[in-house]
Amino acid sequence: MTQSAIAKNAQSALDAANQAVADAKAALDALNAKAADPNTPPEDVPTQADLDAAQAALDDATQDAAAAQTAATAAAANVPSIDAALAQMANKPVDPEVTDWANSVLADKIDQVAAKLAPAAP
Repeated sequence: MTQSAIAKNAQSALDAANQAVADAKAALDALNAKAADPNTPPEDVPTQADLDAAQAALDDATQDAAAAQTAATAAAANVPSIDAALAQMANKPVDPEVTDWANSVLADKIDQVAAKLAPAAP
């Protein structure tokens, strides 16, 4: 159950990292659009430093997302199969209904453990 909770938190971190990439890309796109628009007032035209900072933010967010993807993939690989665990306990194959029941029972417990393991919000 702990491995499932760790995987759930890793997936949440990946989702947040992917959102950060989307936000950084949108910010860079907005600056590029302003820079390319001949109707942008001169005081609103982004400087090269503004564009470089936005690109650096996008690059950093992309790197963070790649690291989060690696962590999420590794965490998911460490989650044991519920089918294998049930079959081992029963010493025989288990029907899908039993697996569905076990998943529903464990889902709440996994959420509780994930909440305990999640880093505190700043």
